[in-house]
Amino acid sequence: MRAGVGARRIDVESACQSPASGPVTRYAEGIYSTALEPELSIQPHVALLVDYPVLLRAIRLTDPDAVPRLGDIVRRARTFGSVFVSRAYGAWYDVDEATTAFSEGLDPVYVPPAGPGNVPTTSALAADGLSLLKTGQIQLLALSGDDRLLPLVAAAHAAGVPVALIAHACQPDGPCLKLATSAEPAAAFARTMTRAERYRRPTPVA
Repeated sequence: MRAGVGARRIDVESACQSPASGPVTRYAEGIYSTALEPELSIQPHVALLVDYPVLLRAIRLTDPDAVPRLGDIVRRARTFGSVFVSRAYGAWYDVDEATTAFSEGLDPVYVPPAGPGNVPTTSALAADGLSLLKTGQIQLLALSGDDRLLPLVAAAHAAGVPVALIAHACQPDGPCLKLATSAEPAAAFARTMTRAERYRRPTPVA
């Protein structure tokens, strides 16, 4: 699926291959389940979309040396169903950071800067989320971002698609929390940076 608002997949050690969905298992025509044959359990398709710069800022508000536990975010999304799409939006200036995100189960989506210090990751995420909702293939949205995602959250709510806020940076009295079925703040997915991470020099993309 094409990423929205000028976003494109960053090529990091083949880390930007589109996430493949597994085949849907069906009973063959004319064969029916019996009492001795268990029913197939079809899990809802989950789209996990992470606004990476927002996540980093939220994590480091509480601890400047903290980094997000990306693998735990992905695992939390899997508790809601089968993760059909798993993306993290950012400028990805550091190729090692992008590779780490991929190894933890997130597809790094490159969002080109719109100006100095201005990377429209929220707009790119929202555009992708709306496109996914229109396909009808998503039964749950798992989002990591802030209250600027309200248009996407509201659209999902109107379409009857539950929204789980995972590692979010929304305000406690903000509008997104009122529409979400579950919400866990970014601080719950933080860990202290290791010594190696603290002193590692970033590897530029180009």
